[in-house]
Amino acid sequence: MENLTSLKNRKLGLPPGSVVYTGEPDNEIVNITVIYYQKNFYKKEIFSEADDFYLDLDFDGYIWINIDGIHNTELIKKFGNIFNIDNLTLEDIVNPEQRVKIDDRGTYIQIVLKMLSLELLTKEINYEQVSIILKENILLSFQETSFDIFDDIRYRIKNPMTRFGTYDSSYLAYMLIDTIVDNYLLILDEIELEIDEVEAKIIHNSSREDLETIISLKQNTSLLKRFISPIRELVAKLQTRNLLHYFPEEMKYYLSDLNDHSIIAFDTVEMLNNRVTELVQLYHSTLSNTMNEVMKTLAIISTIFMPLTFISGLYGMNFKFMPELNWRYSYFFVLGTMATLVMCMIFYFKKRKWF
Repeated sequence: MENLTSLKNRKLGLPPGSVVYTGEPDNEIVNITVIYYQKNFYKKEIFSEADDFYLDLDFDGYIWINIDGIHNTELIKKFGNIFNIDNLTLEDIVNPEQRVKIDDRGTYIQIVLKMLSLELLTKEINYEQVSIILKENILLSFQETSFDIFDDIRYRIKNPMTRFGTYDSSYLAYMLIDTIVDNYLLILDEIELEIDEVEAKIIHNSSREDLETIISLKQNTSLLKRFISPIRELVAKLQTRNLLHYFPEEMKYYLSDLNDHSIIAFDTVEMLNNRVTELVQLYHSTLSNTMNEVMKTLAIISTIFMPLTFISGLYGMNFKFMPELNWRYSYFFVLGTMATLVMCMIFYFKKRKWF
């Protein structure tokens, strides 16, 4: 079985626009979901890659075609031929590591995003690429797997009470992007809560496991920053004059709201990334303070025992002519002197607030 590196190397030396899948080997069947909708009408059809599927491109409404799986390059090329999608775009679709971007290809818009999910138990962040093609009344979305966060959108399309069918395909594109960005905010909230918990734990009682947690948080925030930071630029580009002709006039308010959400996500991931960096410093500072406290305690104990050691060493020399050795109460006197010294030193240390 080819590994991921060898799959990527397959593109070396090939001309631009070569449609070669560069992701991990995948044997899952590619599924195609086609939704036809307009006001008071909804129809859904599901095909597999093995089916001889039919697309009613003359439908007088809007069409959402979602492809779950991008490893079947022949199928991707087939959609490219049907909808006149150029090979450079197809090359981006089958490359799961393609950067977040938006391109105006003349007759359609190409949008590449990363859809994220957070495992609540392991706190592991998973991601997959979503490519969106907006072309007149048709929207195509290409996903790596069948997992997505678009169930609410499908419900709204199906439910006539939501009036989703009165909006065109550009509104559907906006909803897909908005759902992905809103999911970013939910994940960022979870990460922020975890940072708060780790920060509180470090302040009160840090341990070696905390450093491992911080490293995991750093990796997660770096991953989030990598995928979320370009979103602000992408959404801002949607509002430029060159792309606004793909959207009706009333969509500018929705795009403005989407821009606000993207800015919030960008600012939040920057803030969290900085907080995790500060957590590392806080951990080492707390560890240093703990070590200082230990050393301080050991120093105080050593200081207390120094005069006691001196006295015991002095009377342990066993010289013959030491007058105290023949005194009946010398043993108790020395013990009392030692006890008094200890009490005086503890009182002095407490008065100076050394412990």
